Amino acid sequence: MNTQRWEDARRLEGWAGEVRVNLIRAVALVAFYAHHLVNVYLRPHEPDEASFLQGKFTILVTAVVLAWAGAIFVLYFCLSRRLVPPALKFVATFWDLAMITALLMISGEGPQNPLIFLYFLVVAAAPLRLSLPLVYAATLGAMAGAAIVLGHYVFIQIGTANYYDLHQPFRIPRTSEVIFVLSLGTAGLLAGQTVRQARRLVEGYPVRVNETREAA
Repeated sequence: MNTQRWEDARRLEGWAGEVRVNLIRAVALVAFYAHHLVNVYLRPHEPDEASFLQGKFTILVTAVVLAWAGAIFVLYFCLSRRLVPPALKFVATFWDLAMITALLMISGEGPQNPLIFLYFLVVAAAPLRLSLPLVYAATLGAMAGAAIVLGHYVFIQIGTANYYDLHQPFRIPRTSEVIFVLSLGTAGLLAGQTVRQARRLVEGYPVRVNETREAA
């Protein structure tokens, strides 16, 4: 009976969580893209940097934003009609990870871009769907996305000869890489505990806690 209560609550609150995540996703996308436009058109830059920001890079960023916005509208269509197949939350999560990875790969800075911290937002959003498999998938997917960004930065963008040259500033300290991965893993563990605690609250504790009242 308790398990059925959890399944019913997870189905309803999982849908509600997906709605909230999609709304926050839309607001965040507008805010981040507005920040990008302000950074491109209103802040002074060096001539070469301004040319890069207002040229190909802005076109690529806009393409990623449009693709992300398209996914938001598709999710809104499905959620508003209660079309919520079990795979929907996984598709939405992996699409978020793919968009973040694409932004980092086209940024020119690779893992050194502050946008890499967006991976933590994907992990933080996972427990709102009340799904432990989704938490695991989001955490491992974020690690895989960061590894892809690093590989692209090392082998394609910079080149191994330049990256491992001690006289070049391109190399990312191994300590920073390990701390980032450990932080993602810890965030995933905490997100998983959130789901487990929610399940305990719904199913009820196996031991009744007696209240003690002081005598007047």
